[in-house]
Amino acid sequence: MRTHRLAIFALIGLGALAMAGCYDGNSTADTVAPVFLSEQVQPGPADVDISVPADVVIESMTIESHAKSPSVKLSAQDDVLLTDWVITPIRSDGGTVASPQWQNFYSVYVPAGGSASVANYRIFPAEYFQQAPLYQLFPQNGGYDKETNKTNIRQRMHIEIFGKTVAGKAVSLVFDVNLNFFYLAP
Repeated sequence: MRTHRLAIFALIGLGALAMAGCYDGNSTADTVAPVFLSEQVQPGPADVDISVPADVVIESMTIESHAKSPSVKLSAQDDVLLTDWVITPIRSDGGTVASPQWQNFYSVYVPAGGSASVANYRIFPAEYFQQAPLYQLFPQNGGYDKETNKTNIRQRMHIEIFGKTVAGKAVSLVFDVNLNFFYLAP
């Protein structure tokens, strides 16, 4: 009897692991809304000269709403209001110390099945140029990254945008923007 119970529990455990392994990280499945969002970012600010104290912005971006299923008829209840933007810098040059995470509250309204344009959206504040790891690139601090021994630092901005439909269902959008920070001596 004990062996039989053990075999049943083992099968249940394997089934649970198999179900967990079937999930492929599709972010559209992470929300309960009948819509998912996509973005189109115009060629952005790939190179950032930190000697110029200006925020890093995406000059032009379009956020589009799509029905998850072609058979679903969207309504005004499926319009999306995005409000919470979380930008997480991740080193992409072999270094381990990245700039701090940044959160911004900025409202964008995306009609169901439609799109919204966003201009000059700030993805990285200039005050972060004075913090680790970027401060190392200033001449008074040596002018190079101590981890990579390079005069530039590459970071991927992992951007997560959270919001809700008018009906109150959660919606999110995730994308990345790669940036190359350097100090251009005058």
